[in-house]
Amino acid sequence: MRRLPSLLLAAALAAFALPSAALTPPKRPVTPEDLFAIAFVSSATISHDGKRVVFVVRRADLKQNTYLSNLWIANTGGGPPVQFTHGDHDGEPAWSPDDRTVVFTRAAGGSPQLYAIHLYGGEATRLTNQPHGASGAAFSHDGKHIAFVSTAVDDAPRSRVDWRALGTAPPKKFATTDIRTLPWPRYQLNGGGYIYDKHDHIWTINADGTYAHQLTFSPDGEAGPLWSPDDTRILYGVTALASREADDGHMFVISANGGKPAEVPLPHYGSFPLDWTHDGKHILFAWTSRHDSSALPALATVDPDGNNETLAIEENSVLIGDAILNDTKEGGAGCGGLTPDDATYIADVSIPGATEIDALTMANGQATTLVGGGREVQDCSLSRDTNVIAYTALDATHLPEIYVFDRTDGKTRQLTHLNDPLTNARALAEPEAHAVQNGKDGTVAYWVMRPPNAVAGRRYPTILDIHGGPHTEFGNSFFHEFQVLAARGFIVVYANPRGSTGYGYDWSSALDGDWGNAMFADENAVMDEVVKRADVDPSRTFVSGGSYGGYATLWMIAHTNRFRAAVAERAVSDIFTETLSADFAAPRGFEGPAGTPHAWGGALLGYRTLWQQSPLAHVTAVHTPLMLIHGDADTRTPIAETLQEYEALKILGRPVELVEFPRETHDLSRTGEPLHRVERLHILTDWFTQHAR
Repeated sequence: MRRLPSLLLAAALAAFALPSAALTPPKRPVTPEDLFAIAFVSSATISHDGKRVVFVVRRADLKQNTYLSNLWIANTGGGPPVQFTHGDHDGEPAWSPDDRTVVFTRAAGGSPQLYAIHLYGGEATRLTNQPHGASGAAFSHDGKHIAFVSTAVDDAPRSRVDWRALGTAPPKKFATTDIRTLPWPRYQLNGGGYIYDKHDHIWTINADGTYAHQLTFSPDGEAGPLWSPDDTRILYGVTALASREADDGHMFVISANGGKPAEVPLPHYGSFPLDWTHDGKHILFAWTSRHDSSALPALATVDPDGNNETLAIEENSVLIGDAILNDTKEGGAGCGGLTPDDATYIADVSIPGATEIDALTMANGQATTLVGGGREVQDCSLSRDTNVIAYTALDATHLPEIYVFDRTDGKTRQLTHLNDPLTNARALAEPEAHAVQNGKDGTVAYWVMRPPNAVAGRRYPTILDIHGGPHTEFGNSFFHEFQVLAARGFIVVYANPRGSTGYGYDWSSALDGDWGNAMFADENAVMDEVVKRADVDPSRTFVSGGSYGGYATLWMIAHTNRFRAAVAERAVSDIFTETLSADFAAPRGFEGPAGTPHAWGGALLGYRTLWQQSPLAHVTAVHTPLMLIHGDADTRTPIAETLQEYEALKILGRPVELVEFPRETHDLSRTGEPLHRVERLHILTDWFTQHAR
């Protein structure tokens, strides 16, 4: 080998001696295509003995332009997680009482069915063969039976044709009709299509898959089977199809062998079962006193016969569940369970800008934080003794992963790092938390997310994003869209104005009777403060939002010209037509509680109020360039809401573009086809970049 000159050799050796950090490649910006590298981790389901956690990992698949999901498993004591199933359409895991078997759903090639797989491997065994699928497996305490939910579909009605007059027998394909006779008001569901002829019923099956037996038959359908501790009864909930608001649930108990169900008689507007106490003498449930979209249910126990009700948590005091909004999931499953002495209820609770797991004392409702940290805890589960809690958590710079918390020693352990290869290689924007007075004796929390490689002294275009709901909240959670926008050189601002959850009932209910003005005041207070920053270019500000955020965007640009351009997605432009046509259409869909000063009088009686609260009523004031985005399968905010705004602006000769996504529901940005989600992010960034020049 040829000898290197001494100086070259010294230089070569010096290069090898450089710190490893110098050899680390620079982190690259987040892109829309990173969607295909994200592991969507969820459904942390702990074994009864607290030794293992089974969970779901869902990934976007490029070749099929869909999502593939499988179960993974991890030991709570440590060690790498391993993939447990390979069906690519697996979810909803449930442990058998002896922790030797996991039952789950698999939906390959059709409706989901229940499967079972042994802890130590082998092929999964199919348990159910329901014509329209099975889900929600719940083991009896002795492990011998499984309760689940299966959908029954009404037979198609006979064709109204006099075949005899035609002189022929009805051809088989025309013997029934495809004409729909729809009930009012709930006959469809966003993402679920027409549901008026579909009814969920509770079934039981032996743990080996034999003797599937339908237990309930109500035409209203039933949900959430809960076995009594002695396995002789099953508790479940029903909301009548004839219910005008669909929020006044009732509770029933039925023998595990079948028979006539008995309603738990209660005086509340809506009652919803949560659990049995461990002695089987009482039922833990949530209740609301009236129709109120902002209501935070109370927590109480009661005997199965409706006697001896005992209040644990007052109504409108604690929001149980995950209300944080992001684009990595559709809703957080939360969790909840009683300790063995029934003295404490452990649950996921929404707080300002975050969720946490609290221990709520049943005697007085006092809360003690078990898992905090100011981030999002999207789902969780408890070991049998409730000493070990498994949960899925994420924050603004970390995608969801599985954790466990041990109540005995107060220690937390992270079990998975499936998203570390992605986030460690990306330049991520970190949000700054702020607050500003809104001039109405309130303080609005907001966050500012700067470009990850922002240069000191430079001013950046700034996007205000307004969340949907309106009864959700932004918080310390990962938002792929925000990271993409920040990577493209935008400052992203997002806030929790009045109407947001997590800040108490009064803050959440502040939009009752006035959807636009309170939000407008709060978001403008935020922007008035933001434009004072040295890194913000006040002449290049933008506004965007989806669902209620789409409504809010349209409202903002109809009442101010401060923004250079806007994007409104799946928006509501006319509250009157939205109230009468959305999948949740109800007489009081957008008004406050009946009999209160905030009640609008319903869609028909309150038309003038609804119209004045509609952006379409103020469309002539819109001069801001606007892009409208909508999925054509959206029934939560039907696409006509966007078409009305679009047509009005076109008639007025205002700058407006409409982007329509085929086959997409209201959840395009969260669960839409992967390629559509990627294209959507490019469309957004290109629109803002074009107008930021």
